[in-house]
Amino acid sequence: MTQKNKNIALIIGLILVLFIAYQYGFSKTFAVSKKVATLQSQKEAYQSAPAQLATLANKEKQLDEILKKNNVEGNSLQNNILKVLNTLSVNSEFKIIIFEEPHVYVDETSKETTTTYNFTLQGDYKSLINVVYALEQKYSFGNVIHVSFEKKKNFRTGKSFLQCGVLLQRLN
Repeated sequence: MTQKNKNIALIIGLILVLFIAYQYGFSKTFAVSKKVATLQSQKEAYQSAPAQLATLANKEKQLDEILKKNNVEGNSLQNNILKVLNTLSVNSEFKIIIFEEPHVYVDETSKETTTTYNFTLQGDYKSLINVVYALEQKYSFGNVIHVSFEKKKNFRTGKSFLQCGVLLQRLN
């Protein structure tokens, strides 16, 4: 065998030994290394779960405080508005005459939902203005977009009374 053939056989043998070593040794090592990295990332995720849970609990408390500060309780905004109106009517001299179902409008382009609440109150001017002010400033139910006052007369008794129509709008 010539020196050239010996060198070619040596190179082919070296390549063959590297291929066999990769098949039986290196590839398994690489697979185990990937699996160890995956398991370590899962371990870190599991170890950080209690910290994330504590963070979420604190965030929930903060959001509850914000809702309490803005005088919003429960899920139904309509019930909350009625509850506030009933509470205010006990302290003031007005009555809730009409509380209609809310009108819901969905904008096609922006997909925003607008809910409008329509209700009518009856009482003296000062108490009605105080209620509208309270709804607008103290509670975060939405924006008072329209207020109309109408003086009406009860022809049976001959007495006049003041009614206030309110439109309260909330963007969702």
